[in-house]
Amino acid sequence: MLYLILVSSGFFVQQIDGSPIPGAWVGSDGAWFGFTDHLGYYSFQGSEPDSFCVHATGFSDWSGAIPLDGTTIHLQETVFDTGESILVTASRGSLESAIPSTTRLTDRELSELSASGMGYLNGRVPGVSVREYGGSMPIVSVSIRGGDPSQVDYMVDGISIVSARDGMPTGIFDPAVFTSVEIARGGAIAGGSGSGSAGAVNYLPPLLSQPLSISFSALSNGGVYFNGKHSGSAISLRRNIGNTGTEGYSTTLLTTRRYRNLGIGFLGAWASGDTEGPTWSIESDGHRKQGQAEGWATLVHKSLEMDISVGTSIMDYRQTQPFDVDDTHSDFSVRTSLQWNGPLTVRGGFNRTWLNSSATDDHAMQFGTIHVTKQYNLLFANMGLRVASDGNTHLSGRVTVEKHRESFHLFTSAFSDFRAPTVNDLYWPSDGYTSGNPELESERTTGAEIGAGWNGISSSGDICGFITRSNDLIMWLPDDSGVWSPSNISSSFSKGVELSSSFDMGFATFSGTFTWNIATDETTDTPREGMLLPYRPEYTWGGGSYIELPLGLAVELNVNGMGKRFTNRTQSEYLSEYWIAHAALKRELSHSVSMELGVGNIFNTVYEETNGYAGRGRTLRMTLEYTGE
Repeated sequence: MLYLILVSSGFFVQQIDGSPIPGAWVGSDGAWFGFTDHLGYYSFQGSEPDSFCVHATGFSDWSGAIPLDGTTIHLQETVFDTGESILVTASRGSLESAIPSTTRLTDRELSELSASGMGYLNGRVPGVSVREYGGSMPIVSVSIRGGDPSQVDYMVDGISIVSARDGMPTGIFDPAVFTSVEIARGGAIAGGSGSGSAGAVNYLPPLLSQPLSISFSALSNGGVYFNGKHSGSAISLRRNIGNTGTEGYSTTLLTTRRYRNLGIGFLGAWASGDTEGPTWSIESDGHRKQGQAEGWATLVHKSLEMDISVGTSIMDYRQTQPFDVDDTHSDFSVRTSLQWNGPLTVRGGFNRTWLNSSATDDHAMQFGTIHVTKQYNLLFANMGLRVASDGNTHLSGRVTVEKHRESFHLFTSAFSDFRAPTVNDLYWPSDGYTSGNPELESERTTGAEIGAGWNGISSSGDICGFITRSNDLIMWLPDDSGVWSPSNISSSFSKGVELSSSFDMGFATFSGTFTWNIATDETTDTPREGMLLPYRPEYTWGGGSYIELPLGLAVELNVNGMGKRFTNRTQSEYLSEYWIAHAALKRELSHSVSMELGVGNIFNTVYEETNGYAGRGRTLRMTLEYTGE
């Protein structure tokens, strides 16, 4: 993609009558840059393309050169042969228009996320710390703003895909099949599942205008990755290698289609591989299989939108050493919703999930939701109500005030959200060692933030301060008889500052992030009161550069690190701080073919992702990539 050195611009996207169009897609050459916010405003981050397009459902596409800063693009409403108009809706898609503290990863970042794993986010996305460990079928633990990993929702196109069994997605989806990934920081996301009180990771499908692109990567540890995208569809095939040489395979398939006012999609993944235990445990021969499939359809008629989606997942774990284990879980979900876009956006939904587990037996969970969203001048607010089949009622809400002025924007938000207990928390069988607790209540999290950002001629940046408090946290602890069981006896408090910036010289781009975050245990009358929560680093940081050289060459250098992390709740044991460096050299072999040679962890730094699990050592990678017109 050809980039020019231009003044960083911001513009508004509106209907002919001047009403804003939130969630309009801004992109070029088949790739999305981002989406307009609730005021219909979009601002380019860093370099800008020589031309771009704006797309919103129900409106004619617009394309052209970069408009002047602060000007407005008006989209014409589209009328189909039926005479029915499709209005733009915000029930699906981006979180960026509703959550100010949202970071979007595209293009090269997605390729790195696919090759390096979710740990790539450390030091690159403010407010996020990740642990990824456990072999060719890794366990991924994402903490946002000091929150518990269970407080992070995972979404595809704005729809939650987490399992009611343990609050995590079962399938392992390759990020390379998507057009972008959003990391939203802060809870009370409209339409959320009740598991995202700290934030959400949202995967956005490829565009229907996506040109053919193919990528093949080979790693020095034996890993091999292939992925391709074209016209709203994508596929990934992978051979994954763990840090101690365990082997696994995975595949992901994604396709989306649109027929006038009907949109449909399918996402499926299957993975199988050996697991790795910590260095302090007895050696085992564990093998895990995971699969997940999601399908959805969206029908729009005038100011009404109806969504229906289904999902199913399975997880199977087996081992024979040091003892026999045969653990199988599966679930199936149906989700429906109806939305009305009037003076208020009102959405009602129903969700039912059937679960089968060799541990917790069969269970069914269902709940209904209603969300009301309103945008008025600088104010954007949503309120949610969830009523479960057991009679439990939960409220959530978020209020955001955001002001754009030329190259600057200011915002402040406050929210209140919840996280419902999982089936494992409620119904884990009593075996003399562990036991579930059917009397658990939902966690409650409240938070606030204030921030500012700018987009100048050659620089951009953001700063945000935040506080978050969680009460009635669900914690598994032993009782007087030594049986581990969950209970609502814990509280936490998190405060911090997030910084990010970039500088564009035309031939070179430099960027950096820094997060300072103090997350403490606030459970009263306990020895751990006031101590830092386990695996929450006090700071994370990162810096990178991308420099274009003659002869079609480009070099990329990155470094990221984090501070000391305690591994227990009394701060008596910890993992040392560390930093690692990465480099890549890219060359265009032709107009559409490029090759990249990269090395991760250049200095072969020894560090631990979590207690007993070493991080990935020095790894070489070669990538060939084809991108069509």
